[in-house]
Amino acid sequence: MSRQLRISGIDPRRELKPDRARQTPVVWISRLQIRRSLAAGDEHVIRDIELRRGLNIIWAPPADSEEENALFRSGVGGHTAGKTTLCRFIRFALGEGSFATESTRQRIRLKIHGGWIAAEAQVGGRLWAIARPFAVGPHPRCVEDGSIDDMLADGADDRRDYQAFLDAVRKATTSTLPARNFPARGEAVQWEHILPWLSRDQECRFSDFLDWRHASTHSDAPGLHTDERQFVVRSVLGLITDRERAEQKRNAELLAKKKQAERLAPLLAHQATVDHQRVQEALDQKLPPPSSDLFGEQSGKEVQRHVAELKEKMRALEEADRRAEFRQVLEERVAAEANARRDVEEAATRLGAEQLAVQQLAPRAAGEGQAALLASLPPARDYCNVPMALAREQGCPIAAGRPLSLERKRSERTAAEALEAQQQIVQALEAQARSRQAALKTAQQATRKARKAYTKAATAYVEKRERLLKDQSRLDHISRLVDNAAKAWKQSEKKTATIDKLAKDIDASYKQQVQLRQEANEALGRFSSTFEHVVRALLGDQVTARVEAAGRGLSLSIDDNGERDSAALETLKLWAFDLAALTDSIEGHGHFPRFLLHDGPREGDIAADLYERLFLYARQLESCFDGEPNFQYIVTTTTPAPVSLAKEPWLRLQISGAPAEQRLLTMNL
Repeated sequence: MSRQLRISGIDPRRELKPDRARQTPVVWISRLQIRRSLAAGDEHVIRDIELRRGLNIIWAPPADSEEENALFRSGVGGHTAGKTTLCRFIRFALGEGSFATESTRQRIRLKIHGGWIAAEAQVGGRLWAIARPFAVGPHPRCVEDGSIDDMLADGADDRRDYQAFLDAVRKATTSTLPARNFPARGEAVQWEHILPWLSRDQECRFSDFLDWRHASTHSDAPGLHTDERQFVVRSVLGLITDRERAEQKRNAELLAKKKQAERLAPLLAHQATVDHQRVQEALDQKLPPPSSDLFGEQSGKEVQRHVAELKEKMRALEEADRRAEFRQVLEERVAAEANARRDVEEAATRLGAEQLAVQQLAPRAAGEGQAALLASLPPARDYCNVPMALAREQGCPIAAGRPLSLERKRSERTAAEALEAQQQIVQALEAQARSRQAALKTAQQATRKARKAYTKAATAYVEKRERLLKDQSRLDHISRLVDNAAKAWKQSEKKTATIDKLAKDIDASYKQQVQLRQEANEALGRFSSTFEHVVRALLGDQVTARVEAAGRGLSLSIDDNGERDSAALETLKLWAFDLAALTDSIEGHGHFPRFLLHDGPREGDIAADLYERLFLYARQLESCFDGEPNFQYIVTTTTPAPVSLAKEPWLRLQISGAPAEQRLLTMNL
């Protein structure tokens, strides 16, 4: 950051010029009530505090004593009057989750078990009446464009949920931020993130400008780590923008795309060359390079010629296909073989039955018992199960003439005659079986011959067709190689053109970032000048001060013949930083809400005259306005303000630790 050198004591003091476009504070409290209940009537009001735009002093003086100081004398005076409790109530009204530490909350709820905080707040120039209970259970509420009295009026039907007020505050304070999302987690900056800065815990002792909330206060404020608090400060002050972050992100994306294009362009060109060489080898022909339009045209014609030849070969193969003819012959031979096998099986079955009859007749023919034998024979039958035509064709002796009545013949024959006749039948059937077996063998030979012929024809067809399909697959592959080579080369050319375009975009992005950083540096330089102005007002014209960017944050320094560092100066730096943020916003820069609450900003070793200058500077800010100031600054203190300010309209409330009715809650807890 470039800074113009200033000659101490010679350069004119800065003239503050409020921005006329900023007529009112973004958020401020005009009235605060501590109530026993949320019912109409003054008897329910414990405290009713009117606040103003500009400087508001809440004073809790120590106990006055004209006697010499002594041990064992009460010294709590202004330190237990309720200054911090009042600050907590204001924070509670503006949306903080808790209004006191756990122990203090319990004591307040015990003494004021139905108590409420009611307030009138101005948000973006519009009046809101809000009410939040001390106890857990009752729902907080608000009224837009109405006062506390309007909210408490009987029959008021415009009461809304308290969340409506918070939404209005968030919209008024965060919607204009130049950087709205935390970089690491992407969460949006909310009013709850800004409020702790505007109303620091006294327990943090004003030791560091980024220490806002102390764990001992049980504030329930969102926890932010240091980098996130730095981000909130820089965003509110207008020292960082989402435009810069977005441009940085865009620049990174452009660089990544360019790097990828630079990696892919030569790979695609090489792939096109390799595919071109493969096409030449596959077609056995010299072709134009893939960079030429003739490559695709000539390669395509050559591939189509081979495709046409392949189709003609496929057509000829289908015309010469005799598989159906050979299959029909095979099916006929298989059927004939099946019939012959059936005949053999039937002949064997008949022969077996007649041979059994011979075996049964033989022993009876030699001796007695012919009648018993004949009686034991199965009933005679006039037919066999072989068709007559087939029996005659095969030369059956029984079928040569008219079928005999075997039952009658058996009764007329002797046993020997019956045996002889049966033996003749067996001989005839044996001859028939041999004939049928020979016929089966002939049918089997015919089937084997037909199957061999069909197999040979089918195998030849499949082999030829597979060769043609292989050729077709090869041509498809060649066609893909042609397309791939052409596409790869076009993509390579496109990537090369993209690289040139990305290089120009990246260069433009760098220039945009430089411009944005320059704007940020100018904003930082302006704020640093405001900070120095406040430091000079508090410490004297001889000092210099600056705010510098340190990594992703800010650092503060004060110089007086060398950089100075002490507990008192750390507190002064913090006051100056907050007042500089307020001043910068008054003059129309940044997005500080122009609401500031300091709870007893006093260190023991700070000189009284320096402490008084805090109030004097606030009064000087007021004097820059023709009408009402566009800021609100609330200060609680035990040390008296300058005499000129320790009165109306600046002194808004005076409280004391004793007696009880002079305490903030008018009672001892």
